[in-house]
Amino acid sequence: MKKVLIIGGGIIGQFSAYYLAKSGHQVTIVDDGPEMTPASEGNCGLVTPSHIIPLNSFSAIFQGIKWLGKKDAPLKIKPQLNRRFILWFINFMRYAQSGHVNKAIQARHEILQQSFKLYEAFFQEEPNSSEWKKDGLLYVAKSEKSLPSFDHEIELHKQFNMESKALNKDEVLALEPNLKEDIAGGVIMEMDGWLNPSQLLKDIRSANESNGVNYVKGRVVSFNKSNSGLVSVKTEEAEIEADEFVLAAGAVSPLLAKKLNIELPVIPGKGYNITTRNGQASPLNLPVYMIERKVVATPWNNGFRIGSTMEFAGYNLDLNQSRLDALKRAASEYLKIDIDEFEMEPWAGWRPMKDNGIPIIEKSKVKNLTIATGHSMVGLSMAPATGYIVNELISSSN
Repeated sequence: MKKVLIIGGGIIGQFSAYYLAKSGHQVTIVDDGPEMTPASEGNCGLVTPSHIIPLNSFSAIFQGIKWLGKKDAPLKIKPQLNRRFILWFINFMRYAQSGHVNKAIQARHEILQQSFKLYEAFFQEEPNSSEWKKDGLLYVAKSEKSLPSFDHEIELHKQFNMESKALNKDEVLALEPNLKEDIAGGVIMEMDGWLNPSQLLKDIRSANESNGVNYVKGRVVSFNKSNSGLVSVKTEEAEIEADEFVLAAGAVSPLLAKKLNIELPVIPGKGYNITTRNGQASPLNLPVYMIERKVVATPWNNGFRIGSTMEFAGYNLDLNQSRLDALKRAASEYLKIDIDEFEMEPWAGWRPMKDNGIPIIEKSKVKNLTIATGHSMVGLSMAPATGYIVNELISSSN
C-alpha cells in the first residue's frame, strides 16, 4: 500500500482517487475548491465516445481564422505575446496533419470506449444521483448545407463499430418535439450519453470517502524534492507528505509543473455556459447540439444547461457578456422555449487544451509524480479510464 497525494479535485482527480483507493492505497486529495470550481463541474455533462476527432483539424483551423474579429464567434483567439501560447499554437497547427490526427483518433477512441464501460460499472456499483442516460446526442442543422459536414464523421464511426446516422427533418422532430420547425435535419450519435456533472462530483466524492479517501482544502504553492523524487507538497497552511503524487489540476497543471521544471503542452481554453434554475424538468428529451452555432443544450431533472464556445485568452475568468448572449440567441433560434422566462446562472471555466488532442496520462521525469491532464473538451468523457490508468501506473511502480 502506498500513500498517494492527488493535486486536483476535479473529475480526473476524483476518478484517480476512486481506483487507487479500491486498490488499497491510502489516498489524499488536495484542492482549492470551492473558490476555484473545477471545469468538470461546469461542463455540459456529455459522455461522448463519438468525439474521437481532435480539435486540431485543418477545417477547424480554417473556420477559426474566418471567425477572427467576430465578438460572439464560437472560437475566439486573443492575440497574445506569450511564449507558451505561441509554441502551443505552432504545435497545434503541426498536429493538424493527417498522420497526427489519425494517431489521435485511435488514442481517443480507446480511452473514450474504456471510460464509457467504466461509467456503466460505476453507476451499477455505487449509489448515485447523477441522472445517467445513454439515449444519444442529437445534432441539429438549420441549413441543408451544414449536413454533409458530418458525412466523414459518420463513416469514421462505422470503422470503429459505432452507430451514428443522418436524420431528416421529421425524424429529428420525432426525437425532439421542442425544436423549432424550421430545421433541415440532423445526426444522432447513438453511442453517447449524458449526466449531471455537479451530481456526479458529489456521488464520486461520497464513494471515495466511503473508501477512506481524505480531502484537504488548500492551494499547492511549492514542492519539496529529494534525489529520489518528490517528498511533499506545501499548501498555504500545511505540508503533506506522500510516496506517490498525481498532478491532475486541469488547466492549472502546467503552472504547477513549471515549479518542477516540467513543461506541459497544455493551455487554458475558456468555455461558457448558462444553467437554468427554475426547479422544473427540462423541456428537452435529449442533449441537442446546434450545428451552426456550435452550442449544446443538455437536459436534467431540474432544468438544463446551454454551453459551448472556446476562448483562448490566457488565465482569465472574466465573463464576456457577448458570448453569454450568443448562447441565449442560439437557444432561441433552435428551441421552442423562451429562455428569458428562466432564472439563469452564468459560468466560465478553463478546459486544459492539449496541442495534439491526446491527454497526458503518464509518469513524469520526477519518478514518483504521475501527470493526468490535457483532456481538452472531453475530460468528463475520459475521466474513468484516466483514473484507471493512473492506478495501474502507480500500483505497478516500485
